[in-house]
Amino acid sequence: MNASAKAKLRLGASLFSTFGVLLSLGTVPSLAQSLTTGGVSGNITDATGGSVPNATVTLTDLDNGSVQAASSNGSGEFRFSLLKPGRYTVSAALAGFEKVERPVEVSVGNVVTASLVLQVGQTVTTVEVSAATPLVTEDPAQVTTFTQQQMELLPNGGGDLTTIAYTAPGALLNVAPPGQSGFGNFTVNGLPGTSNLFTTNGENNMDPYFNINNSGASNLTLGSNEVQEVTITTNPYSGQYGQLSGAQVSYVTKSGTNQIHGNASYYWNGRYLNANDTFNNAQGAPTPFANANQWADSIGGPIIKNRTFFFFDNEGLKFVLPVTNVLTVPSPQFANAVLANVTATQPNEAATYQKMFNLYQGVPGYSGASALPNTTACNSLALAGFDPATAPCALQFRSSASVLASEWILAGRVDHRIGDKDQAYFRYKMDRGTQPTATDPVNPNFDAISKQPSWDTQLNETHIFSPRATNSFMATLSYYQAQFTQDTALDLSIFPYGILTSGTVPFTGFNGIYEFPEGRNITQYQFIDDFSYTFGNHNLKFGENFRRYDVSDHNFAFNDPAVYFGYTENGLQQFADGRAFQYRQSDNLANDVPIALWGLGLYAQDEWRVRPNFKLTIALRAEHNSNPVCQTDCFSEFKAPFASLASTIAGNGNVPYSADIATGLHSAYPGVDTIDWSPRLGFSYSPGTSGKTVISGGAGMFYDNVPAGLVDNLNSDPPSSVAIRVRPAGGVLPFDPAGGAADVRSLCAVLQYQ
Repeated sequence: MNASAKAKLRLGASLFSTFGVLLSLGTVPSLAQSLTTGGVSGNITDATGGSVPNATVTLTDLDNGSVQAASSNGSGEFRFSLLKPGRYTVSAALAGFEKVERPVEVSVGNVVTASLVLQVGQTVTTVEVSAATPLVTEDPAQVTTFTQQQMELLPNGGGDLTTIAYTAPGALLNVAPPGQSGFGNFTVNGLPGTSNLFTTNGENNMDPYFNINNSGASNLTLGSNEVQEVTITTNPYSGQYGQLSGAQVSYVTKSGTNQIHGNASYYWNGRYLNANDTFNNAQGAPTPFANANQWADSIGGPIIKNRTFFFFDNEGLKFVLPVTNVLTVPSPQFANAVLANVTATQPNEAATYQKMFNLYQGVPGYSGASALPNTTACNSLALAGFDPATAPCALQFRSSASVLASEWILAGRVDHRIGDKDQAYFRYKMDRGTQPTATDPVNPNFDAISKQPSWDTQLNETHIFSPRATNSFMATLSYYQAQFTQDTALDLSIFPYGILTSGTVPFTGFNGIYEFPEGRNITQYQFIDDFSYTFGNHNLKFGENFRRYDVSDHNFAFNDPAVYFGYTENGLQQFADGRAFQYRQSDNLANDVPIALWGLGLYAQDEWRVRPNFKLTIALRAEHNSNPVCQTDCFSEFKAPFASLASTIAGNGNVPYSADIATGLHSAYPGVDTIDWSPRLGFSYSPGTSGKTVISGGAGMFYDNVPAGLVDNLNSDPPSSVAIRVRPAGGVLPFDPAGGAADVRSLCAVLQYQ
């Protein structure tokens, strides 16, 4: 690791400061509630516009029948906090006035403003007020909410839940520059694609290895049939938002109600609905086989009316997606001449060369391949029995290989009203799938077919201490496996080495056994608590979010040997002479490295109604991220700057590299920040008396957590992983153990890693 990269890591996080002003029209909800809840607030007034204190305000959940009661304060204000999204009615009553009632729709991250006007009259009379006016947000942040119906109407091939965020203001599809790789599906307001936090019912739905959204074997974030609502929050100034500085994408799942409800859907797409590849058409290649089947069904309802409810969801995807490749293979004339030459000069290599040529010639489409014009390297070959004037070195054709991929999700949730002051739910989700991680263009037996199971559990309990105080607590435990593997025994029986080619050797490489197994297993624990207390014109909120990740890291390439042909101007000549440019293999102490890290976020917030038309949100968040550790003390780093190491100073070639490396380290980055403080300030101002115009904005400090994958810079260094590349000036014998594997073992001994 270089010094500059290490210095950046010691910051512990990326810091962003932002300011925004929003202008919106309509009836307003108030400031955000939590990652999974909303709220209802408003004012009780009489016909003259005067405040009505001590009115009894009742909130009824139309889905499960639960009822909450509160009283308007001296200014006539009331509030209900930490409410799950859904349909409610709010009513107000006071002796000498008619009872008034109106329906409201609560969504994630918003507090719906539901002000009521009491008219003098009989208390038994009920006046229903329509709530049909569209709601916009008074939150300083930009909040975009999608209902289930809106999600279904959005064009979304494959049903990837993350694509919903593309429609949020400030969101752009994340496209990496040419020659670079990028992570994250989209960016928001110019922040990195790895700065977006995805949560399901408040639980992180993330791959902490890269700080990206979690996905299953299909590489899609499936599960839309289970989701009731999605909220995308950008520029989040409330204290409950943390960990990452970009968009906060919150998914809330469905629950059962007093009514039986369900759905079923099926989607199909196949070869007959898609055009052939342009280049396939140009070369007369047929339309490759493609087939996709996707389904979803669910059912929910009451177990005990007004008390216990259930919801089950079943959905999945199976598809065959062709991968079109342009293959360049040795011509029969060239292959025969090379085989004769190798048999005469390097007899130990002949049998393996024969296997290699047989694999190339066995690819479907080989018989119809076209000759490539000979290159300078081909025309200058010194190869008996081959005349470049009459025969090509290489042939080329298009091949469309395909593999079946699948993913299946089964999710269930049970909600229960323990009493008037307590509600709880338990949710379980299982995901099973098979991923064609790598489709080999030469032989399907070299494909990497990976099983990627995962499961997730959530337990939530909400307790109402009083009309002013509410608490919501959640505990979660989840696991997922992303192991990218091949059938190594089968691969080795077909061909014992990986083939890499470049430069003057134009042939397509194959047999990627040197890249696998790779991947990771991650276990996540998370505990989330939010507490809301209202008094006077203040709504105080406090909370914590603790998460821990146990990562089993398997990212070590070249576990099996690979040979590299090409790179130099005489690469094709070396290929013909039975030699290679380089032999590669890694000497790993272990292919399963246990990494652990955790984080804790704490916040305190005051939503202060300074005046009826002016509100301030003052919040302070503190974020602590642990120093990643290796449970087997596998980390290592240089003892000094690279230029001053004894093994790199001229004349010290007899000093082993291991003498300059500190090994057996438990912690990764000694300079990780202890606490990242995140103060935030937001405001909302409604000029005039109509309440149809809101000016809001805010400023704050935000941080990005360090992704777990950065520790690869430490656990993939010697002695945990020693990448050996044997490269004598005249080339190596590519398939002869005496010229390859023996050199690896001897080099490891010289470097003192064995």
